Amino acid sequence: MIRELRVSGFRILKNFVWKPKEGLNILVGANAAGKSTVLDAIELVTRGSIRGQSSRRSLSPDWFNKNMVDTFFRELDDPLKNRNVPKIQIVAVFCEDQRLARITGANDPDGKFESAPGIYLTYTVPPELLPQFLEECRSIKEIGGPFILPTDFYVCSWGVFQGNQIVRRPDGVSCTRIDTVPESRSRAVDAYAKSYVSEELDDDKMHEVSSQFRRISAQVDRDILSGIAVNCSGRGDLGLQMDRSPRTDWTNSIVLHRSGLPLYALGSAEQTLTKCAVSLENASSESILLLEEPESHLSYSWLNDLVKIIAGAASKDRQIFVTTHSPFVLNRLGLDNLSLMAEGNNPSKISNLSEDTVRYFKRLSGYDTLRIVLANKAVLVEGPTDELVFDWAFRKERGKLPHEAGIDVIECGTSHKRLLELAAVLRKSGIVALRDNDGENPDRWIASAKPYLSNDREFFCGMPEGGDTIEPQMISANTDHLQTLASIVRQRDKSTDNLVGFMTKHKTEWALRLLEAQRSDSEVLSAPSYILKAINFIDPAPEGTEHE
Repeated sequence: MIRELRVSGFRILKNFVWKPKEGLNILVGANAAGKSTVLDAIELVTRGSIRGQSSRRSLSPDWFNKNMVDTFFRELDDPLKNRNVPKIQIVAVFCEDQRLARITGANDPDGKFESAPGIYLTYTVPPELLPQFLEECRSIKEIGGPFILPTDFYVCSWGVFQGNQIVRRPDGVSCTRIDTVPESRSRAVDAYAKSYVSEELDDDKMHEVSSQFRRISAQVDRDILSGIAVNCSGRGDLGLQMDRSPRTDWTNSIVLHRSGLPLYALGSAEQTLTKCAVSLENASSESILLLEEPESHLSYSWLNDLVKIIAGAASKDRQIFVTTHSPFVLNRLGLDNLSLMAEGNNPSKISNLSEDTVRYFKRLSGYDTLRIVLANKAVLVEGPTDELVFDWAFRKERGKLPHEAGIDVIECGTSHKRLLELAAVLRKSGIVALRDNDGENPDRWIASAKPYLSNDREFFCGMPEGGDTIEPQMISANTDHLQTLASIVRQRDKSTDNLVGFMTKHKTEWALRLLEAQRSDSEVLSAPSYILKAINFIDPAPEGTEHE
């Protein structure tokens, strides 16, 4: 298993260091954060290839870190600058294992380990080609760019810490990338189907089928194709015959089917799950598995089967790397396996998240934990009424909606404490929790979450004198404007009892009417004080303009 992965100069990964967990690792992050690049790096260094293509043939100028390339070209002609020729280096250090004795040594490219099992892959310009390389780069710069490295000068080196260069995957290092994207054919699935034929049919039966296939091909040649001539511009007529090369062997025509329909003719969800299961079965001896967004093309109901397949593949001898955008997949596979990526930076790993919270979200996996994981700033509210009122109050105070200020308002029921715990272990700032007091002293609710609060994370609760829930709190904040409030929520009777009764019975509806009302009408109203405190905490007003 990989205990440390180091990547430098590869796409968005400039100086990347990660110590993944043994077993299951779930990589999450915004788009373009580098999740797929991490999987590509692992595949390259462990297999010496990527998506079936040799590492030596697959190098592209786009593989090099853009910032490093731009800096190199800008400083190319400056004698005072230390010219660093862009290079790519990927290093995988493995856990101690007797099976990895042949790759154990002291030749860690970074000199970090005196002796360890490891493997590395680099793309560099050799010294003898450096003058020509620099001359070519200067000519690229002189014509005004774009700044694209001439990769034909680069050589690929694949080696192990023992000191040897290698040309094939060393014993004890095994990695499979499982592609679950629906497509007409899949090499992994086709190979799996062919292997079953080889296992189920003995040699005599295989020879018999091959003989029949040859006889049919010969009959087609003799009775049909022999009568067709192909003109060839005076060089003699050509004829047609069946292809007799190995690619047309009858076993290459075998596909998996269900109820007579080939796999590629089934729905995308069926294809995804089947390919995932088949690939995992086919890779039963592989110690490293890579899965990129396996939830793609799956409806919510199918995700349970997917998670079961992935969880079943995990073992003490296998390391699985999964990238996902699905909170369901994340929750079910376990938040304690999460590593958060942000723009190519080293991942933030979950640590000290309580087993109770991990188990809670496994069981109640509908919570969108990814929203708080990925949010720059977040407000945790109980339900849709609270979200609508907060949106209205924020727009009134700041002139725009929360999402326009980079703030995500997340409904979480009464799971504030657990999500604050998640935010705390990720060291996230700009997190606010809001809830009703429900007839209790607010200190009761805030105290339970206190271990996870800080100068950057806070909990606000409505005071008892304003009422138990947000409806009486809103009414209490607007005793001088009850007629306006009644008009906005479309009630003729402006009495407190009537408004409390209506708004409590039609929670979301009254809040939606408030948000959608003419701003000239609704903004004469005031927001409850605990909501105003939350707004000023997460988005401080310029000095001297705080709400009075």
